[in-house]
Amino acid sequence: MLFGLAALGSMCIAANLLVAEAVPLPGPASIGPHVRGATPVVNAMLAMGIKRSSTFARLVRDLDQTDIIVYVEIVNSLPTGLDGRLSFSTRAGGFRYLRIQVPSNTGRHDLIAVVGHELQHALEIAEHPNVQDSEGVASLYKLIGLQAHGIDRYDTSAARSIGRRVRAELLE
Repeated sequence: MLFGLAALGSMCIAANLLVAEAVPLPGPASIGPHVRGATPVVNAMLAMGIKRSSTFARLVRDLDQTDIIVYVEIVNSLPTGLDGRLSFSTRAGGFRYLRIQVPSNTGRHDLIAVVGHELQHALEIAEHPNVQDSEGVASLYKLIGLQAHGIDRYDTSAARSIGRRVRAELLE
């Protein structure tokens, strides 16, 4: 009986792999190798941003030319006063990995605009190869950023401008 269950499990896995190959889902290859959604829903949102906003598409293309890899995820909530958040995850294999979090209770256009804003921050980090960890990010934004919403929260004029531009392009 155990062999029968193991065989059935193997067949199900094989069937799932065949279906996965046959049904193309939006994925990192359709978005850009350096900007990746944590789920198929996020990948679809990123693809929409690329299709509907030339600014968003440029951010993704520009990041594809860097050593930065960004994972975007939708979370249930963020601390009060934050529309989105970018954090340093790790570095490995010659790449620096960042994570963007955006809240689930945000409308689609605003969500994409916030991701655009955060992608601009990722490009700002990419321009500074000496930023290799969370402390480096904090030091960078103390130099180039504007203090916003309290201690250790920074923003830049460029990211604010990008967010507004992406939103306007989505609404055209």
